[in-house]
Amino acid sequence: MHRILAAGLPALAVIVFASVQTSTFAEQPKSKTAKTKTHAAMSFGNSDAISEEDMKIFEYFLASDQLEGRNLPSRGYDTAALFVASNLAEWGLKPGGSTTGTNGPLQPYFMPFELVSKQIIPDESKVSVTGPAPRGGRGGFGAGFPGGAGAAPGAQGRGGNGGTRTTSFEYGKDWTVAAGRGVSLEPFDISGNLVFAGNGYVINKKNIDPYNGLDVKGKIVVVAGLPPELAAEQAAGGRGGAAAQGQNPLGEDCTDYMTPEQAAAKNGALAVIHVATFQQLTAMSEPNAAGGGFGFGPAILGRPVGPNGPPYQVVKFHSQLACPVVPSITAGLGLTNSLFAGEKKNAEQILAASFNNAQEQPFSLSAEKKASLHLGLKSEPGHAENVVAMLEGCDPVKKNEYVIFSAHLDHIGISANVPPGAHNINNGADDDGSGSTALLAIAHAYAEGAAKGIRPDRTIVFLWNGGEEKGLWGSQYFTEFPPIDLSKVVADLNIDMIGRTKGPDFKDPDKSHVLVKPGEILLVGPNVSSNDLEQTIEKVNNNYQKLELNHFYDATAPDATHDNLGPTARGQRIFYRSDHYNFAKVGIPIVFFTTGLHPDYHRPGDTPDKIDYHEMVIVSKTVSAVGWQLAQEQGRPKLNENLPEQLRKDMKLAQEQGWGKMTPVLAPLPGEPF
Repeated sequence: MHRILAAGLPALAVIVFASVQTSTFAEQPKSKTAKTKTHAAMSFGNSDAISEEDMKIFEYFLASDQLEGRNLPSRGYDTAALFVASNLAEWGLKPGGSTTGTNGPLQPYFMPFELVSKQIIPDESKVSVTGPAPRGGRGGFGAGFPGGAGAAPGAQGRGGNGGTRTTSFEYGKDWTVAAGRGVSLEPFDISGNLVFAGNGYVINKKNIDPYNGLDVKGKIVVVAGLPPELAAEQAAGGRGGAAAQGQNPLGEDCTDYMTPEQAAAKNGALAVIHVATFQQLTAMSEPNAAGGGFGFGPAILGRPVGPNGPPYQVVKFHSQLACPVVPSITAGLGLTNSLFAGEKKNAEQILAASFNNAQEQPFSLSAEKKASLHLGLKSEPGHAENVVAMLEGCDPVKKNEYVIFSAHLDHIGISANVPPGAHNINNGADDDGSGSTALLAIAHAYAEGAAKGIRPDRTIVFLWNGGEEKGLWGSQYFTEFPPIDLSKVVADLNIDMIGRTKGPDFKDPDKSHVLVKPGEILLVGPNVSSNDLEQTIEKVNNNYQKLELNHFYDATAPDATHDNLGPTARGQRIFYRSDHYNFAKVGIPIVFFTTGLHPDYHRPGDTPDKIDYHEMVIVSKTVSAVGWQLAQEQGRPKLNENLPEQLRKDMKLAQEQGWGKMTPVLAPLPGEPF
C-alpha cells in the first residue's frame, strides 16, 4: 500500500473515454493443460481451485531476499515481473502487453513505461549573490551552528572598502533544490533582484496576501517559515495527517491558498528561495549523505544515492499541479547571511522567523543586490513495466466488456539506515506480495477453468501494477494510456495487503492501525463508489466464503465508526492510497480488499513466515468469485450519484488531461527483461 498520496462534477457519473477497438492484446499462446490439478467441485467458476499450496510457493518467491524488496526500478522487480509472466505463459493466458519488437515469449506480458532519473551536476549548479561589499562587522550569524560556518564566505565578512562583491555558493553545502509535488525537476538559469515575502503563502480565507503592495515582477522572492496550520501538521509528524494524504489544512491550493511558488508565478516573479529550517540546516553538516545536501533533494551526480538507486520520474505523466509554479531552492546558512547582509532584517532575525514559523513583514532587498541561480542536470533513462494478461470471455457480446483484477508487484526495496548485520531488505510479503500472490492464484484458477471449458461471459484482465509505492504509477499509466476501452470496464477489484490477521499473541503499539481478525476482510470503496457493487459483493460472500465484511475504511470522511483512528481528525484516507483510486478517477466502480495495517508495514519485518495463508485463500476465493459474478451478470454496477468532492475533482482533472484514450502498448524498452 502506498504510504502517502498526493492528491468531477456532481453530474459526472461516468467518464466516457474515446474508444477505437475493444482490445490491443497480443495473440494467445497455446494452452498448456498437462499440469492441470484436480480440485474441489466448481463454485463461482473455478474459484475453488485456489489453494494454500500455490499461495505459499508464489509468496515465498516474491518476498524472498533475492528479490531485494522489489523496488521499482530494480533487478529484483524485473525478476518478479519475469516470474509472474512465466506462470501466465505456462497457464496459457493471453498476453496484454507489448505487441511489437518483443524478444521471447515473456515480453508480450509486459506493459512498459519510460522512466527518467534527473541527477544534479554540482559543478554546473551555482548560486551567487552580488551586492554592496561589507564595510566591516563581526561576521555572519551562525557560528557554531550545526552545518554552519560562522562568518560564512560572503555572509557579512570582515572589513571591505565599498563597491560590489559577488560570492558563489556550493550546491549541497550552501543550498539545495527538490522537485515539488507533481512537478518535474528541470534545469534553470535565473537572475534578478530580491524581495522578502514573509512565509510567501497567500491564504484567502484570512485575507493574507504578502504580495499586496510588493513589486515582485521579474524578481526572486525569498521566504521563511510556514503558516501556523501547516507548521502544526508538520509538528504532529505528518504520517497519516491531512497534508501527508494529499489534503492541506489551508484548503484547496490555487483556490483557498497559494504556495510561495504558485503565488510568485501568479505575480510575475522568477523563482523562490526558501530559508532553511533547523532540520535542513542540521542535515547540511552531511552534504555527502545519500540523496545529497539536505537529505531530501534529488540525486547528485557522483555521490552515493542509497541502496535503491537514484530517484526516477515517469516521462509521460502530466503535471498534477493545479496552477503554474516557479522554480525554488532552499538556502543554507552562508547563503542566508549573504542575502540579508545590510538589509532591514538580518539573517539572525530571518532564521528565527523560519524556525518559529513567525510571519515577518515583507520588504524589498537592496536594489544593488542580485542573485543568480543556475541548476545543471543530467538525465538518464530507465524502464518499468506492468504485467498484464487476459482471459477472453465466451459471450459474443459481453466479451467486449472487462472485469479487472489488480494488485501491485513492487515494494520499497532495501533500507539504508539499519545496524550492521541487521536484516535490511523490505521483503514486502504482505505489501503487496500477498495481493500479487492472490492475483496469481486467481489467474491460475481462471486458466485451469478455461482449459476445462469454464469461461466467463466477459473478458477478465489480470493486472500487476508497478510503482504503486512511488505514487500509484502503474495504475495511473494503465488508466491514462489504456490498451483497452475503459468505458467497457465493469469494475476494478484491487487486492493490497491481505496476508496478516490478529493472531492470539498479536500486539501493535500504533493505535492508528486497523488489522482484521481471521475470517474478516476490510472493504474499501464500494459504499463510496457503487452501491450496486456492494450488493454484488454481499450476495457472493453470503453464498460462498461468508467472510465478515468490515467497512471501517469504506468512507472518505471520518465519523464515529469509520476511519477515525488516524493521528488527525481527518483520518488516514485509505480510499485514496492504493491502485483502485486511479480506476475510480476514470469513472470505474471499484473495491479494494485489504486486511489492514500492522507493525511490520513498510519495514524489514514484513516476511512470508508471518502470513496467514488460510486468510489469503478465503479472501482470494471471495475476490475471484466476485469477479466471476460481475463477468456473468446481465447488467453492470453503476457509480453512485453523490461521489466525494475530492474524487469528483480528480475525475474532472483526468478528463481534462485526456486520460483513457486507447494507446498502443510500447515496444520493450532498453534493459527490459525477457
